[in-house]
Amino acid sequence: MKLQVIVYVFIMLFVAFVLEHLPLPEVLYLFQPAWVMLVVTAMVLFAPNIFGLWLALPVGLMLDVEQGTLLGLHVILVAFHIFVLQLLYRRMYLFNVLQQAGVLFVMIMGEQIIHYWAVAVLREDARPVLLVMPALFTAVLWPWIYVVGYRTLRRLERG
Repeated sequence: MKLQVIVYVFIMLFVAFVLEHLPLPEVLYLFQPAWVMLVVTAMVLFAPNIFGLWLALPVGLMLDVEQGTLLGLHVILVAFHIFVLQLLYRRMYLFNVLQQAGVLFVMIMGEQIIHYWAVAVLREDARPVLLVMPALFTAVLWPWIYVVGYRTLRRLERG
């Protein structure tokens, strides 16, 4: 893997973490897409043998610390996301961008439900939240992330 690709991946992750941590009003916070999961998806689809389950530990712990959740919750969610992507890698590669967005919507929706359930059980703080909207906005943003992130990684890899 070229040095340019590695630098580009770290820049993508940095920007995703900045966008994930962007202070928003409470109304817009419920609609915030899963930026880090979008970048992780692009990375795993780009090179599933390089960006594997090992990526779940640092990215998940950084998300836990950044969002103030229990340590390990996002590690499990990111590991689940990467595992499903690696299982569906061949299919995702053959799907068009809209079908990929649909699969990503279902995956993020499942992760949102698991995250909400875990926080509700562990903190006994069950506040109603919109679980569909972050997944929907993540799926809507996937074509742009695909074009900017994944295709740029392919161009950098070719030369």
